[in-house]
Formats: sequence, structure tokens, C-alpha cells
Amino acid sequence: MLDGHPLAAEVHPTLPGLLDLLDGVRIVMASVHKEIRRPENPAPGKGGHLVLVTGRQGDTVHFRNPSGHTEQARTASLPAGKFAEFFGGRGVSLT
Repeated sequence: MLDGHPLAAEVHPTLPGLLDLLDGVRIVMASVHKEIRRPENPAPGKGGHLVLVTGRQGDTVHFRNPSGHTEQARTASLPAGKFAEFFGGRGVSLT
């Protein structure tokens, strides 16, 4: 529980671990590089910007990026390997 709020959270450092949580119907906040909004470009770094990972279908990761510059960037999906290029190794799962 976080500071008296009925929200439980766990920290997770690996993308496979986070993806497993999604299979268990958990919601995950993940630290990614802000340029994940332009995934067609190489990732210039990892981490520093939070997105809400809402689920996955097979190898596809679905996430919300409120600061995305287009609707496609705000409600996005990427193959797990591409998502990993931006992932900073820091995630928090929420229940």
C-alpha cells in the first residue's frame, strides 16, 4: 500500500518480467525514452519518460503516452523488441 492509499505497487527491472505481469492483468508504468513517440527513428537513449503499458497481444506491447504528439503516438503499440530499445529497465506494476 502506498502512503495509506489502497494501491499496491511493485518495481520491476526487466521487460520480460513486465510482459508477464500484463498477462496477469496488471497495469504497468514503464520508464522509456521520450522519443518512443517516433519509433521509426533509432532510440537515442533509454528511460526518463513514463508511459502506461496497458496490455499485450503476443509480441505486441500496447501503451498510453499522454505526451505523444499525435493520436497514434498517444495510444500506441510496438513489437516488444522495439519497445525494449526505449525501455530504461525501470517499471512499476499497479494493482
